[in-house]
Amino acid sequence: MIDLIASVLVRILNAFFHVMPIRFNLWIGRRIGVLVYALSGKRKWITYANLKAAFCEEKTPSEIKKLTKDVYKNLVQTFMELLSLTKMDKKYTDKYVKIRNFQNIEGAAKNPNGMILLSAHFGNWELSTVTSVNRGIPLYLLARDQKMVRLNEILNKLRESKGNIVIRKGTNIKNIFRVLHKGGSVGILADQNAGVSGELIDFFGRSASTAVGPYKFAQKSGASILPVFIHREKGAYHKVVVEPIMAIQKGEDIVPYMREYNRYLEKHIRKYPEQWLWMHKKWKLTPVKKILVLDDGKKGHLNQSLAVVKQIRKYRKEEGYSPEHLKVNVAAICFKNKGYKLFFNSLTPFLSKYFQGRLFLLKMALKKESYENISKQYADVVVSCGSGLFGVNKMMKIENNARNVTILDPGKINRAAFDLVVMPRHDAGLRGEDLCRNRIKGAWGGDNEVVTELAPNLVDVKELEATGYGIPLKSDKMGENQKGPNIGLLFGGDNSYFYFSEKLTRLVAESVKRVCEDQGGAYYVTTSRRTNLETENVLYDVFNGDKRCKDYVVGKNDKDVNTVKNILSVSDIVIVSGESISMVSEAVASGRRVLVFMPDKRRKKQTKYARFIKGLEEKGYIVCVDPEKLDEAVMKTIRGESSFDLPDDDRKIYDMMYRLF
Repeated sequence: MIDLIASVLVRILNAFFHVMPIRFNLWIGRRIGVLVYALSGKRKWITYANLKAAFCEEKTPSEIKKLTKDVYKNLVQTFMELLSLTKMDKKYTDKYVKIRNFQNIEGAAKNPNGMILLSAHFGNWELSTVTSVNRGIPLYLLARDQKMVRLNEILNKLRESKGNIVIRKGTNIKNIFRVLHKGGSVGILADQNAGVSGELIDFFGRSASTAVGPYKFAQKSGASILPVFIHREKGAYHKVVVEPIMAIQKGEDIVPYMREYNRYLEKHIRKYPEQWLWMHKKWKLTPVKKILVLDDGKKGHLNQSLAVVKQIRKYRKEEGYSPEHLKVNVAAICFKNKGYKLFFNSLTPFLSKYFQGRLFLLKMALKKESYENISKQYADVVVSCGSGLFGVNKMMKIENNARNVTILDPGKINRAAFDLVVMPRHDAGLRGEDLCRNRIKGAWGGDNEVVTELAPNLVDVKELEATGYGIPLKSDKMGENQKGPNIGLLFGGDNSYFYFSEKLTRLVAESVKRVCEDQGGAYYVTTSRRTNLETENVLYDVFNGDKRCKDYVVGKNDKDVNTVKNILSVSDIVIVSGESISMVSEAVASGRRVLVFMPDKRRKKQTKYARFIKGLEEKGYIVCVDPEKLDEAVMKTIRGESSFDLPDDDRKIYDMMYRLF
């Protein structure tokens, strides 16, 4: 029924626009184009994202937004001219269409094996075929069939109204060769995604599936290939640009010619970007994917994001892609102040597709340098960790029409905005227990959520043993004098729930020192960026000059991303402060025996840190110790033997990667 209505409507419009001035037709087209743009959904977002990928470093979001609207205006103008094809005689094309390098057409036309005019969905490609037949060169047109049969046939008849012939679906491919062998000309559009049968050729810096058919036709038949592009210069006036002739010899590699055509097409699109059909998924099969990691300045959060990226790398590798096919960029997100951050994040539930290309809220909230950097980023997947970045993550997903991942629960109202939500059990709370029982749908959870035992981290037992971080376990760095174990001490810092008093700090430090002296062991220490100066001074006072302290890394000055891995790799026992969920998670993931002590409390309220530590202790991953009994706990651990299966968090995250690609 819709097909019938559409076909009748096109007949009526053709009759109407045939008698109306072309300027009026185009005027109507531009206004309808604005309306179509406003009403369009998915295709509008794809168009913007494609333009963003191509021009993100050259144009602002508002400029790309305007280009997107202009694409629709040009497309509808082209359709209006298609409806007006019956009036486009030789007099019309002589007036409105100029041809540059017509001598190339004349030269190619002399080829007795025919000519292939290779064009694109650029400018008014329909008008270029009419111009050709009006200049005495009729074309056999390869045209993709539309789903509506009646409408498709009417449009084909319009294309044939001046003497061209449309090669309809079902035509034997041999007929194309017959046309070429008779010296005829075939018109082909070769710019859309060619699917799995195409060749991946660079286009705007990304590999795109490009049709091989035209080049094989030319090679087998001996026909000349003539790249031809038409620009709309102003209103009804156009210019046809004919590029140099391509002559492909038998047995010759066709890929260089495909690259040359893509270079021609890209050159013309860069000059008139609004005149190409950006709506289709030209880069659907590109192997290169860009990952944007948002960094809030917290090292633990960044490491958690990079741990998810690590699983992305693994997934892509096992899908057959090379490491260079994944481009990872880390962007620092710096809000002007806490007020702007709170205000922006409060708007997260209300962010919609409307904000694609409209980043004024982000510009208002972020520092200038941070905004300018993030606004020039294109990404296929956006990854972030922490409540402070939920809004920016969602905004960048909308902006790039991308997929996205958040680590930590964004809250019930925001969960649906993410393609993957990674929730460590302590953050998921009771919800995590329900989700782990294969999920309770509806009121509780969706299939975009995964609960992990630990915070995602970059530590892997096999990598620690195989890649040679630090010194091998139970090393002889102290020579024959070292009889005891290596102990790693990961010391955190103050937060809103805990603080490190001088008494607690000295108690822990002296306990570690004393045990190593008694047992003939050695120890390795690192602090956090959050560790305050007073705590650092106490640790330095205790450890300075002690030959058993083999390494002491101050977190604030540490530029080595592998410091914690180095310490874990040489440690038999790890002692870590419980307010650092990231460091505890890394310690457990190392497979070492882990002792956790809690800093001094600022308040009595139950915290997520307590839930986290309690959950790990119940499963046997750690032993929670009283700082005053640390010596005894370490000695017990040295004498005892314990083993446990490590959490399978990486596998859980890996199993959800299909949601991103």
